Amino acid sequence: MKEEQVKDLVEQYVESLEKDNDTIKAYRLDLEKFTATYGETKPLEIKSPELKVYLDALTTRTGKRVSVSTQNRHYATISCFFNWLIKQSKLIENPIKNVERRKPNKDLGETNSKDIIRYLDREIVGQIMAESKSIREEFLFDLLYSSGLRISEALALNVQDIRNGVIQVRAGKGNRARVTYMSQHTEKLFRKYLEKRVPDRSVLFQATTIEEAQALRNEGALFTTNNGTRLGYHRANQLFKQASKGIKNPDSTPLTIHQLRHTFCTERVGHIDIRVLQKLAGHSDIRTTLRYAKVADIVAREQFDKYDRERNAGFNDSGEFKLPTQEDFEKATALV
Repeated sequence: MKEEQVKDLVEQYVESLEKDNDTIKAYRLDLEKFTATYGETKPLEIKSPELKVYLDALTTRTGKRVSVSTQNRHYATISCFFNWLIKQSKLIENPIKNVERRKPNKDLGETNSKDIIRYLDREIVGQIMAESKSIREEFLFDLLYSSGLRISEALALNVQDIRNGVIQVRAGKGNRARVTYMSQHTEKLFRKYLEKRVPDRSVLFQATTIEEAQALRNEGALFTTNNGTRLGYHRANQLFKQASKGIKNPDSTPLTIHQLRHTFCTERVGHIDIRVLQKLAGHSDIRTTLRYAKVADIVAREQFDKYDRERNAGFNDSGEFKLPTQEDFEKATALV
């Protein structure tokens, strides 16, 4: 029997993936690059040193070396592929296990993207809410911001998962269920959204009479499209990009929908017990939650410095309070 080549096995592997469409697309893109190099090769012929050379040679479209996080994502994708081959009895050992993941070179200013937590200040959150095109988007964004849900968790919710401000997360990361809560403001948006929500047609199709259909209107997918299907990540992300258009992070990177959840954790760390925050956020490891404590220290310093600058603006170089000039007065009255 002829031994299969990598290009054929990659196709079989991608077809076997039981993940959402965006994840499958990401796996496919990474493995397309891998196939371009090893497509005609048999899995048993691929050795660890070759894989290290391959990973270190990955470049962007402009020819620059890929970032640490991108290279390590390729590493993880290839590793999953090899592990699948082992389960299919097509490979004995994973050749990438002897290859070290790339570590960031701090001298070159490299960092792992997972080490960077970008949060939003309340003014920007307010702008995003104001730019939301409908009550559906406003409710979704506010839910992520005030309840700490992952976007995948929010989109997997059914209407009946929410009762009296309590949110039952049944499809959490790692299939771990948990409970989180709605703020009073979010509850108001929730009730307002239900009045406009397009019913989940997969639920309505179960009805045999008009009365049954009416009774089922508030069951099924919480977030739906205008066609009555469950709202997907790609569309939700598009809507967030539209609402946050023109707004950048302080380091000039674009905002992401995940930053709403990061902001939930950053705002609450230090104000509630760290174990409680871990439970609300659905972190399996307390160290993940503790990362937000470092960010909170940075936020506190920024706020302190901002207040200090504003306070010192009222004093001269000798430390004496300075009276406003005519120019100051004119500027102030021009803003009224």
